[in-house]
Amino acid sequence: MKIINMLITNKTARPGTRITPRGLVIHWTANEGKGADAVANRNYFDRPTTEASAHYCVDDKQIVRCLPENEMGYHVGAKLYKTDALKRLSSYPNNCTIGIEMCVNKDGDFQKMYQTTLELATDILKRYGWGVDHLWRHYDITGKNCPAYFVTDSFAERFFGQSAEKAWEKFKGDVQTILTGNPQKNQPNVVKVSIEINGVHLPAQGYLKDGVSHLPVRAVAEAFGGKVEWCAETKQVKVSGQDLTETIESGVSYAPARELSAALNLQVEWHGTTKTVKLKGCVCE
Repeated sequence: MKIINMLITNKTARPGTRITPRGLVIHWTANEGKGADAVANRNYFDRPTTEASAHYCVDDKQIVRCLPENEMGYHVGAKLYKTDALKRLSSYPNNCTIGIEMCVNKDGDFQKMYQTTLELATDILKRYGWGVDHLWRHYDITGKNCPAYFVTDSFAERFFGQSAEKAWEKFKGDVQTILTGNPQKNQPNVVKVSIEINGVHLPAQGYLKDGVSHLPVRAVAEAFGGKVEWCAETKQVKVSGQDLTETIESGVSYAPARELSAALNLQVEWHGTTKTVKLKGCVCE
């Protein structure tokens, strides 16, 4: 990937607030005019009157880094947020997300831009140890029609020749293939499970399968100070020295809640009404 550092200096759009990223948000610039490439969009962010910003702008030739990933940008601000975003991210998702702007200038090559965005998104997910479940559309957080070709069918038909839902699933599937070398598994009936740790909501989620709750191993173990090990020979995950019956979904290891809680010496409760696993125990330093 060709990444050019052109960090913006506009303090209105770059407050300098440090963040710990929890997710990656995909946007589009919505500007199909000639010349509306990555540099042009970066320069728009740098105008003194602009109050918007993202970490990266991608066109068919390059990636422009506008903000460090550990600094907050103004790319998903809103008066109201969707429930899932509030649960998994924060009450103000700008403070824990990385934003990518996909350029759609008519004098650019959309397919090349798309491929470069896939490579950038995959690189970010790998570096943070995330799966495609950490990918968000702007729409998923605020309801905004962004990226329009992943939200609205008329735009999706024009750019991809298919529905918006299928276009978004294709994007995630393409990222998954690069991330793991395997196509994304189709899980139409997966029930998401929320996780509470000593009364505090964990941004990561688990899932319910055949009546058994499966939780993300690393996210839960590290929240309690547990040690996670991967044995390449046996392809087995160990937590605090104990083997787990894990499955890998979208590049993330999951284990049954009872097994994981036992390895970490935790109390576990299941609340069926809210689909929440509540874990209680000591947090090791």
